[in-house]
Amino acid sequence: MNDRIVRATAANGGIRLVAVLTTESSLEAKKRHRLSYLTTSILGRAFSASLLLASSMKIMHGRVTLRVRSDGPIKGLIVDAGRDGKVRGYVGNPDLELDLIKTNSNRFSFNFKKALGTGYLNIIRDNGFGEPFTSTVELVNGNIAEDLASYLYHSEQTPSAVFIGEKIKNKNVICSGGLLAQVLPKKDTDPLLVSLLEERCKEINSFSEDLFQSKDNLLALIKNIFPDIDDNLISEKARTQEVSFECKCSKERSLNAIRMLDKSELEDILKQEGKAELVCEFCKNKYMISFAEIKAMIEN
Repeated sequence: MNDRIVRATAANGGIRLVAVLTTESSLEAKKRHRLSYLTTSILGRAFSASLLLASSMKIMHGRVTLRVRSDGPIKGLIVDAGRDGKVRGYVGNPDLELDLIKTNSNRFSFNFKKALGTGYLNIIRDNGFGEPFTSTVELVNGNIAEDLASYLYHSEQTPSAVFIGEKIKNKNVICSGGLLAQVLPKKDTDPLLVSLLEERCKEINSFSEDLFQSKDNLLALIKNIFPDIDDNLISEKARTQEVSFECKCSKERSLNAIRMLDKSELEDILKQEGKAELVCEFCKNKYMISFAEIKAMIEN
């Protein structure tokens, strides 16, 4: 099944629920960036987090940028996600692998905290008009879910529960995704809704396992927490949306980047290389700028 987002509400519209599947997007990133299993999981989690945030934006060209700056061996990451379901991103150290650690539930897990280290999570919301809204919080433990929940609590003062996870089996990523449950801003003073959200979310013992067992059925995943969702409060068109790894780079953008160089720099490129190759950090697409194209820039 293709990656997608599913939206729902519960408690008479008082609680917003969003689930996202990022399995194919994570696998595409793994192939393009030659990611390890650890960095595939981390980037997939960042994909899910960014798409969950972008899902609430009012306009389709709205975008969310999620950036981690830290002292961990992953050397940071950046993800760009749109309300349109398009996502892209990369990590600083794509082939990083660390020993697994045993959790309190006697299972083995990736060492996300060691991979990301200490640092900051920076979120930029761009609605396409005016100045983008930027907020920064300290990393909690590097598993992205708790870091995102911390951001929502401190920066948006919104009671929220965030679950993000993945399942790796036989050396393959077989599912990756996330779920966001929020008490809506107009309802956040209602202590009963906050209590309801807390009680329902306590029933989740392993989100990664629940995601796997749902077999890509995101609505079933939502109903596992809130069986009494309000189907009629969200339009059919807004309930579900496709998600995909897609980059905005192009040959024209590469040409524009080269045009920003000084004439002397362009002449040095012609003298030393005779051409230029630009590689997009987000998707690893390569764009060749020929001798004739560079020469035309110099002459103009």
